[in-house]
Amino acid sequence: MKINDTIAIIDFGGQYAHLIATKVRRQGVFAEIRQPEDPIEAFGGYRGIIISGSPSLASHGEDTDYTKEIYDLDMPILGFCFGHQEIAKHYGGKVIHGGREWGSSQLQLSNDHPLFSGLGSFETVWMSHFDSVAEIGPDFKEIGVTLTPDGVAEHRYAAIASDSLKRYGFQFHPEVDSTVNGDKMISNFVYGICQCSPSWSMDGFIERKKEEIKKQVGNKSVFLLASGGVDSTVAAVLIGQVLGPDRLHLLHVDNGFMRKNESQNVLKLFEKLGLGSNLHFVNATDTFLNALSDVVDPETKRRIIGDTFIEVFEDQANKIGITEHLLGQGTIYPDTIESGGTKRADTIKTHHNRVPAIEDMIRQGKIIEPLAELYKTEVRELGELLGIPQEALDRHPFPGPGLGVRLLCSSGDTLDVD
Repeated sequence: MKINDTIAIIDFGGQYAHLIATKVRRQGVFAEIRQPEDPIEAFGGYRGIIISGSPSLASHGEDTDYTKEIYDLDMPILGFCFGHQEIAKHYGGKVIHGGREWGSSQLQLSNDHPLFSGLGSFETVWMSHFDSVAEIGPDFKEIGVTLTPDGVAEHRYAAIASDSLKRYGFQFHPEVDSTVNGDKMISNFVYGICQCSPSWSMDGFIERKKEEIKKQVGNKSVFLLASGGVDSTVAAVLIGQVLGPDRLHLLHVDNGFMRKNESQNVLKLFEKLGLGSNLHFVNATDTFLNALSDVVDPETKRRIIGDTFIEVFEDQANKIGITEHLLGQGTIYPDTIESGGTKRADTIKTHHNRVPAIEDMIRQGKIIEPLAELYKTEVRELGELLGIPQEALDRHPFPGPGLGVRLLCSSGDTLDVD
């Protein structure tokens, strides 16, 4: 989804793609993750592209099967680390495999280039690579080189630019805090090079999302699985402000793997938030324990727990008599990425809100997930604007499956022990 001026982050499986997106959003411009093999049509309408780092080696020709038609687009492209090397290679440069450069480095830069506007002649940057750009194509120029402690040039082409092609590369990682003025460099790309306007804010998100909720729900109700965690709580309050308490049903399920007194505290929280009129509670401890009997593999447990939540939800919906409803979830942006394996990154873990049963309901249009574009820090910011008490927003994250994934087995003898 594009929100006015948007930057695409191509995730090559490195550590920092989500961090890059977060850094761009903090500049007031929306950013979203794209996969390298996405069709070229998926990149239309962006104001610019940032190519992330990767564990692959550009010098060995690894990970070259991606949509290279992006280089035909008339929009600025900036590469970090592996992305920097791929840009250099594509336009006639040479990448070699050399000694590892890891940690803080001193960068001597051309401070007359727009990417480094407002910076000095020397900057501390963070390096993490084996490959380096050894030669650049005829359309490029060097705008940064790293130095040894003695002030001698150590790595050429640590930053390169072709203003005519609108192609740029940093061997270092401006997205990490160890690059002292990395945020300024990203800002210079987003605003100075891509000419974006600040169009992403939480106030704007609230206004837009409330309209989307009205449109998606229509005359139906929403039945939301309310664990009491930050995400589901914020989702509940947001939907409740749109639909009112009569059309929002909250279901809190005690699956037997919760923190001490969790359910009592959660029920009190939703009462305090004014969402108690249609608050339903089910103690499904036995149901979950029986479903997980003799299961040890964590990934299998996650799928079983997710499926069992849906079974409990459907059973309660039938008992209450709710027929025209959507299932509400507090899914956030990383949940949707971590559950979906790609060519470059296997499934990190299947979230209980992304099991096959949920995926089927999403395809049928039966799920509403108002936070699915947001990162955790943004969810907390949203919660503050919605008036949720700070103690609820500062709760330590606790997974929906509770301790079920971490516990190997139990005879059941200790379940009732305080």
